[in-house]
Amino acid sequence: MRNQDTHRKLHELFNERELDEIDHYIGADFAYIDHPRRGTMHTLAQFKEWLGEWISAFSDARVIGASYVDGPGFSVAYFHGRGLNDGKLRRHAATGRQMDAAFCETLRYDQHGRAIGGEVYYDQLTLLAQLGLLEEVKARHA
Repeated sequence: MRNQDTHRKLHELFNERELDEIDHYIGADFAYIDHPRRGTMHTLAQFKEWLGEWISAFSDARVIGASYVDGPGFSVAYFHGRGLNDGKLRRHAATGRQMDAAFCETLRYDQHGRAIGGEVYYDQLTLLAQLGLLEEVKARHA
């Protein structure tokens, strides 16, 4: 299996809400960085909890329109994350508004083809604006 095939499979498992199945594609030493939120998950359990937070905030969240680039020991995915904010997003109550944001995600792999780390980049400002939360965040930091 090529790295991009593993990356695609992980996105499919997220879309299908089969989070326990991702264990088969993740190596023992795993770390993942959410750059916009400045958060790092140091274990598979923390990563799955982070995925669960997205699902709780956007119960219909999906990875859509993905394209993948494969390389030696890595893959890159460009995709849109889309979903209706029908649950709590960190400290914010559900807004009932749609999120549709571009994401870029990189994954690194061990010699057995299991993901051992990754990073995600997205425009958090646009996401907050789409949800109508920008003014609330600005007021909190004023």
